[in-house]
Amino acid sequence: MRKKIKKTIPNILTLFNLFFGCISITLLQSKHFEYSSLFTMFSLILDLLDGFLSRFFHIENEFGKELDSLADMVSFGLVPSMIVFDLLKKNKGIPFIEWSSFLITIFSAWRLALFNITKEKNYYGLTTPINTLFFSSLSVILSKKNIVLSPVILLIIVFLSCYFLISKIPMFSLHFYGFYWKKNRTRYLFLLISMFLLLTLHMVAFPCIIVFYIITSICYHCYQNKLNRKKIHINT
Repeated sequence: MRKKIKKTIPNILTLFNLFFGCISITLLQSKHFEYSSLFTMFSLILDLLDGFLSRFFHIENEFGKELDSLADMVSFGLVPSMIVFDLLKKNKGIPFIEWSSFLITIFSAWRLALFNITKEKNYYGLTTPINTLFFSSLSVILSKKNIVLSPVILLIIVFLSCYFLISKIPMFSLHFYGFYWKKNRTRYLFLLISMFLLLTLHMVAFPCIIVFYIITSICYHCYQNKLNRKKIHINT
């Protein structure tokens, strides 16, 4: 009985993730970007929490994995596209440009499908929750400051988003393995810097943190490759 409850808890959290994703989309249709981003944050927290509990309880659940991907498609696949759709709709110069926003949903589905069929869970590319957090925070900043971004800039951001979603660039995982410092050193340092940015820049910090996350991952990958080449050179 206890094992069944343990297996069910992560799935319940996943369903709440999906539910909050649906609320977020409904709020976006009414142009309530701030409230929408709040529910997106709830979805993101629940997504991290269900994964953490699955690892903590050592749950290997094929149903849970598929359910998680389906929930993510709504909360982190459709939500960012809806945000960009609204931002591009304000542009009257290029007809039907707003429909290009759904490239994010398409590439999010591609990423999630690849992740599900990959046996070795290497963390390549940008995860769908982090990608969504970028667009969600950007929408709040633009609406609060009453800024309208150029459609060309938005399209560049969309294409970069799609590229990073399915790229082979290794990104360090934000999933914590227990609370040990040694196993989670990079994650703790990243969180400390992120907290500092949040305290100083407030809402503007979110897109900055995500850009920082991408740059840090690329630099860390280059550094690791350099060390590996040095080791090979020494051994030979």
